Amino acid sequence: MDFDVIKQLLTDFDLANFLPALDSVIGWIELVTRIAVLSGPLLMLGLGLWYFLAPPKEANHSIGYRCYFGMGSIEAWQFTQRLAGIVWSGLGLILSIVMAIICNGYRGMDTMDMLYNAVICLLWEAGLTLLSILAINITVMIRYDGRGYLRHWWDKENS
Repeated sequence: MDFDVIKQLLTDFDLANFLPALDSVIGWIELVTRIAVLSGPLLMLGLGLWYFLAPPKEANHSIGYRCYFGMGSIEAWQFTQRLAGIVWSGLGLILSIVMAIICNGYRGMDTMDMLYNAVICLLWEAGLTLLSILAINITVMIRYDGRGYLRHWWDKENS
């Protein structure tokens, strides 16, 4: 095998012609990062408004905020949908505003700092979402029993 032939072929080879421009790659990273950070709060805001303004009428296994204690009766189902709507639309609105302000600062950041910041934002979003789910489930569990009836102590205090 003649290495001079291979060496001749590789002398005119320029790898930079096959790679995209670095500024366009950083632009795409910034765009994907913004979409990733803002999509969760906007989705939560949309679902919260939907659950609050136009919830499913009856408990079902496909659409709506479902938890064991909230699916026992129509009253429990409607309460759960309203509560989830209020909590998620409020949290989604607050997170959307905060994350939009944070994403506004991505323009001047270094790429690794921007990605690190985005991961921190996503972890906060996930943690707050899990806390909101826990709060909704505990509230419904305290108010209703497994069959969807108001708990007796709750009914006596609020009547």
